[in-house]
Amino acid sequence: MAITGLIFFALVALALFLTVSGGGGRSGSGGESKVQGQRAPSEWSSVGGDTASTVRKLVSGVPVGYARNEAGAVQAAVNYQVARSSAAYFTDEKARRAVLAAMMTSQALERQIRHDHDGMQQVLTSLGVTSANDDELVARGAAIGTRVTTYTDQAATVEVWMTGLVGVTANDAPLPVSASWTTYTLHLQWQSGDWKLSAITSVNGPTPLDVGSDSPTSVDEFRTADRKFNAPPYVG
Repeated sequence: MAITGLIFFALVALALFLTVSGGGGRSGSGGESKVQGQRAPSEWSSVGGDTASTVRKLVSGVPVGYARNEAGAVQAAVNYQVARSSAAYFTDEKARRAVLAAMMTSQALERQIRHDHDGMQQVLTSLGVTSANDDELVARGAAIGTRVTTYTDQAATVEVWMTGLVGVTANDAPLPVSASWTTYTLHLQWQSGDWKLSAITSVNGPTPLDVGSDSPTSVDEFRTADRKFNAPPYVG
C-alpha cells in the first residue's frame, strides 16, 4: 500500500503539471550516450523527438517554420508537444528555457517558464529524481491522433491525443516506468511569421484496456530500450 500510495502521488503530481505543460521522452538515441552515433544538429539535440527526421530549421532542437494553414498548425502542435516530452526537458532548466523560447508566444513565454520550473521540481521530487540519478529518467511522448477544433489564419486550436512513458530505471525508484494517455489542447497564434503556442491544457485519456502481460518489463530492459530506440520522430 505504501508503494501504491507513492506511485499515486507521483502520477497526480505529474498530471497536475501536464494540465498546462507537456508530456514525456528522451531524445533520439542509437547507442549508449545521450546523443548516439550522430552529430548533434543543435546545442539541445537531446530535447524532443528524433531531430534527424526533420528537414525543418531547428531552434534549440525544436522544428520551426510552419505553413500558415491548417496542416501547418497541426504539425506545429504535434512537434511542440513532442519537443517538450524528453527527459532533458524535465531535468535541464537551461534546455527547457531554450525550448520554450523557440515555441511560445512572446506574451506567454515567461508565464510558461515559471510554471514549468515549479511543475518540474514537483514531478522530479515525486519521481525520486536527483542530479545523481537523472540519467535514469525515462520520459517519452508520442502522438497517435490530432483534431482541429478551431482555425483562422491568425489562431488555431489543435487537440493532440498522446501516449507517454515516465519513470526511473532504478530498482528502488518510487515510480517504475509507467504509461499514460492524455489529450492535449494546444492554442496557437501566428506570430513572427510562424505558429507559436499561447496556452496548453490537457485531460486524461482516452485510455485503452491493457491486455498485455501482468508482469511489467524489468528496469534493466527499460534502460536498454531507452538508450537504443530513437524518440518518436517529428512530423512534416
